[in-house]
Amino acid sequence: MKFFFLESLSPARPCCFFLVLFFSFSWSKLQGGIPFKQDTQFSVLQVIHTAHSPPIKQKVFVDNQKMRMELIEAEEPNVIIYRSDLGLFYTLLPQKKLCFVTPYSHAFKNKDPIASNRLHNLTLLGTELLDGVPCDKYEVTGPFGKAYLWVDKEKDVPLRLSSMEGQNVVDWIDYQKGPQPPQLFDPPQGYQVIDLSKNVPRKSPPPSPSP
Repeated sequence: MKFFFLESLSPARPCCFFLVLFFSFSWSKLQGGIPFKQDTQFSVLQVIHTAHSPPIKQKVFVDNQKMRMELIEAEEPNVIIYRSDLGLFYTLLPQKKLCFVTPYSHAFKNKDPIASNRLHNLTLLGTELLDGVPCDKYEVTGPFGKAYLWVDKEKDVPLRLSSMEGQNVVDWIDYQKGPQPPQLFDPPQGYQVIDLSKNVPRKSPPPSPSP
């Protein structure tokens, strides 16, 4: 069994809400993460619990090299779409009908934002009920250190990842396998598109040698 999680990544941030959306499994600054197995097409509701802040809820859609994350139950709904196939991401502000287009940085390209950082050292600890659901409980190691992972025994999908002391928890709810609607991963019609790649400085070519 293989699981994948998203590590801290820091592309250009056109809007401050991206601080909430960008995913990290550093427990000192948990912002979220996505479980990956052999499944490359699925949707899931992700709920992030930390010790000193209210839960963060995100709806996530994945279809191969495309991912959409929607921050829900916020004052302003916000969306970020990762297109690893194109090497860029879209930041959507639905209330203002704005779409920011940002290219992946060089460092970002080297870490696929959809399936980077495998968990390793999965040690099965036994079977445990999680909200009444029989689960296999694992001790795992990842970029965040050691944690516990619960996997639904019947459906074979991840349900929860928790820091070992239980202060930081990510729950995955209503995990649905299958292809996702293509329009989820493109800028919506009627949005003003602002291409931030035009503001990325480019190195000037070296001067030609004098004859």
